[in-house]
Order: sequence, then C-alpha cells, then structure tokens
Amino acid sequence: MAVDCVNGRSRSATTPSGATSLPTMSSSPVAWPTAAAYLLAGTIMVLGLAAPASAASEDARDARRDVLSGPKYTDDLPTRAEPARRAGDITRTTVVLGKRLVIPTTYRSIDLTGEQDFQWLLKTSTDHEDGSWIGYLTIPAGKTIGSFQLIDPLGNQPGCATAVTDRVKATVKLKVPASCLGNPAWVRVANGLTVITDSRVYEDDARRDGEVRHGWKYGPKVTA
Repeated sequence: MAVDCVNGRSRSATTPSGATSLPTMSSSPVAWPTAAAYLLAGTIMVLGLAAPASAASEDARDARRDVLSGPKYTDDLPTRAEPARRAGDITRTTVVLGKRLVIPTTYRSIDLTGEQDFQWLLKTSTDHEDGSWIGYLTIPAGKTIGSFQLIDPLGNQPGCATAVTDRVKATVKLKVPASCLGNPAWVRVANGLTVITDSRVYEDDARRDGEVRHGWKYGPKVTA
C-alpha cells in the first residue's frame, strides 16, 4: 500500500519502511479507502506498550463530546475540540471472543456528514507480535452504503468478516469468525472513526478521551 499512514487519512504516495505492500486506491470494490489507507503506520507506532491485562471481555467507555478536528490537508493530528459535534462521537465499545469475535461500537450519532471511515486493528495470539489485522468500512460522502475489507497481517483479504451499521441505534458491529483468525487464545482490539468533510477531518479514538495519536489505542487481551 503506497501511503503515509496516521490513523486513517491518506497523505502521500510513499510506503512506510517495513510496511506491508497493499493495493493502491482504485474504483475496485477492494480498493484501499481514502481515510483507512494510513492504518499501517498506526499499527507500527502503537507497539512498545506495557504487557496488557487479560479479561473474558472488554467494555471500553469513551468520553462524550471528545471529537477532535483539524484541517483536511495537513500532516498534523486533529487538536481542535468539537464538543457540539455528535456525528462520530464514540461512547462505548465492547469486545467478546467466542466462536466469533464480536465488536459493537456505539456513537452519539452516525449521521451522514461526510466520508465515514470506521477502522479496527486486531492483534491475536496466533500472529507475529508486529502484525495486525486491519478492518475498515468506508462510506463515501452522500452515500448510505460503503465497502468493507478485512486484511490479515500478510496482506491477504479472506472475505470472512462483516461490518454492519445501524443508524437508528447509532452502532457499528464488526463480526469475524474465530476460525478466520486462526482460533486465537486472545485478541486485542483498537478502533476509531475518521470523518472527512470538504475542509476538515474529525476523529475519535474509542479508548482515548479528548486525544488522538498516530494509531488507535489497543485494549486489553480478551480471551476466548
């Protein structure tokens, strides 16, 4: 993937050193979307954390009114607080691993206000410590239906997962069969949302209150 990555916005056509090469953006249904393209660097930059605790499930609560925004064409992270913005404001994410990995995320609103890029990073017990699965659901501005892809740490697209939006309940739910992930003993999840309008980019990290960094924050190990 020939992009410079920071959470979810594509900024240049240079593949980061050591990143997996993936398809560049095209009109194909499996094209790499505008905002999800720079997830790979976020995968790399989030490493080096303390050893996570383990739990049978995760229930991550995110502060309300903590969406941040920044100019659309910049290399800087969003820093301007947008407390009045409801669209894309994450409030809760739960993670359960059984026969399926199920990750529902609740928002204050997922009204259509621009291009929406819902993003997930998955680390599992069966993968190399530097590898992550990448999931993204991209809904273009002005559309109600988008494209979803799940990509494994080797760049394959197994086509085994689903991501479903419910705009009435303001939820997005990712489901992945455990067998598709290699029946891992545990998973760790990072996720967030990027919304791109004509002039600004809005972001919210599901596990950071009022802050975004280069890469969404991972939760604890969730055991099967």
